[in-house]
Amino acid sequence: MATQADVQRIALAVATCTLQGCATAGQLSQHDALAYARNDVCGANAADSVCVVRSVERTERGYRIVIDRRPPAGQDRVAVDVRGGVFKGRHIEVTPLDTTARRP
Repeated sequence: MATQADVQRIALAVATCTLQGCATAGQLSQHDALAYARNDVCGANAADSVCVVRSVERTERGYRIVIDRRPPAGQDRVAVDVRGGVFKGRHIEVTPLDTTARRP
């Protein structure tokens, strides 16, 4: 049987976890940002060979993800800025990148 001290420790642990969850629940995670970017520019469930993630960078407002698209999704490189979160609403902006100078 739990003692009063055990009950207090459990209550404190639950309260701490709840507060931590509330503080981060509205923020966009890197995993979510990648999923939103891939789905929006390559299509839902696009194969890794069709939608190649080149880089992920945390920005002031969210994440910037650089993706190479291959057919059938496209034949280009794009930068995808993903902002927002659970409570703010998601905003995605796609910018084509010029890759002609980078080809060997």
